[in-house]
Amino acid sequence: MAKGRLAGVVGAMLLMAGPVMAPAPTAANTDDAAAASAVQRHVDAYESGSLDAFVATFTPDATVVGNGMIAKGRSQIRALYAANFVPDAPTIRITESGMNGEKVYLRVAYDLDDGSSVCCSYSEYTVRNGKIAYLVAVG
Repeated sequence: MAKGRLAGVVGAMLLMAGPVMAPAPTAANTDDAAAASAVQRHVDAYESGSLDAFVATFTPDATVVGNGMIAKGRSQIRALYAANFVPDAPTIRITESGMNGEKVYLRVAYDLDDGSSVCCSYSEYTVRNGKIAYLVAVG
C-alpha cells in the first residue's frame, strides 16, 4: 500500500490527489515512458516530504486545477500544497494508475487516522520536457 502525506481537510485532500506513490504506468512508447517517469519523480518528491523538491517537479508556468481552485506557476502551486507537508497527515492509497492518451492518471483513496477512508479522487497529469505542466484533479 502506498503512503503519503496530505492536509487534514478532506476537501483539500481531494484536490491534492495527484502526488502519490505508485508504480509507473505501463508505457506503450517512449513518450509514455517519459511522462510516467516524470510523474514518478513528482510522486517521489512528494513522498520525500520536501516541498521544494515537490514544487521543482512542475514547469515554471504549470497550472493545477481542481475543486474550484486554480494555481498558476510554482509560487501559487507552493502555496496550494504547503499544507500537505505537515506531520501526521492522512495516508494515500493508490487504487488505479495508467495512461489516458498522452496523460498519466492516478486514482487515489485517503486513509484517516481513525481508520476511515475517503474515496476517491482522479488526477490527470500533462508532462512537458520532463516536468508536470498541467494537473487536473476531480473528486
